[in-house]
Amino acid sequence: MKTNLLAGAAVMASAALSCLGAEAATVYSDDNVTFDLIGRVKVDLSNNDADSVHRLTQTARLGAYGKTKVNDAFSVYGKILYDLSAQEEQNAGDRINIRYGFAGFDFNDYGTLTFGRFEDAYYKSTSPTDLMINWGDGGVAYWRLTPNDYGGRRDGQVLYDVNYQGFFLSLSYQFRDVSKQIDHSYGGTFGYEYESVLGKPLGFLAGFNRYSGYESNDRYGYRENGYFYGADKHEWAISSYWGTYGAPGLYTALVYNYGKLDHTYAGRGLEASVAYTTPEAAWTFMATYGYLHNKEKKLSRNDKSVLSSKLSADIIYNLTSNFQIYTELERRYESVVLDESENAAVLGLIYNF
Repeated sequence: MKTNLLAGAAVMASAALSCLGAEAATVYSDDNVTFDLIGRVKVDLSNNDADSVHRLTQTARLGAYGKTKVNDAFSVYGKILYDLSAQEEQNAGDRINIRYGFAGFDFNDYGTLTFGRFEDAYYKSTSPTDLMINWGDGGVAYWRLTPNDYGGRRDGQVLYDVNYQGFFLSLSYQFRDVSKQIDHSYGGTFGYEYESVLGKPLGFLAGFNRYSGYESNDRYGYRENGYFYGADKHEWAISSYWGTYGAPGLYTALVYNYGKLDHTYAGRGLEASVAYTTPEAAWTFMATYGYLHNKEKKLSRNDKSVLSSKLSADIIYNLTSNFQIYTELERRYESVVLDESENAAVLGLIYNF
């Protein structure tokens, strides 16, 4: 699962430290030291319009998290989490990838300082709708321009998070990342959460990010399959949420973002999510709609103003606290990446530990 986030602003502040859908098996714990094993196994039966063959695929995540108290002023922590795949069509080198790898300092009420591989601070402003197990991001992530995109989890970052009386601040800096064609980037998210509005938390977030790409003979970097690489880009987003995703009751969220490539091409995206979890938290029903508009048609490989428009839905049944049965459906109305008529469906099992 992408992120079981938004159990309040504190969860978003520590999103890089979360297990992202996996529970933890505590190996050792005392007053000063905690060491956990984390991971999951996921098996999916999938089908879509572009591929009439049903596929049964299996993936896993495996990692460890540790935290040690140094003194009353601060603690140190570290985490490594691997993505594992058994698919034969993948190259051997792509079957094991580092999803998260970081170390840092926890200064208690004064925040956390983290170094390594994780999402940037800007991601927190778009995360309220990043809830789908496999898909989503119809109005947010596609604007990030590349198949690997400038967003997502990236190496060489420094992240500072702090919460104070409902206020939340996250700042990040990105050093050069060759794999993403980024020379450097910086950004942040600022937010505030009301503890209870009609019995549920209500939060508002605003974020920005500025990417500086490699120098290139092409002022926009280089282009491949309709995407730009190595170009300068900036973006900002505003979002809000009401409720706590995964907790009994209703959850709603809305994200709007705007981006500009090399001060020339501009685009905007909108994504909305609504979810309901039954009183015993056994079932969760969720739908997300995303729309991405490209002001300059040149950004699209098929010269269309709509880069993405799709509706996704999840039905999740928690058989136990760490075993889920789910189905995920998606209707893709428009896409510059996939066939416009392509629909997709997944029936899956997830075991978290």
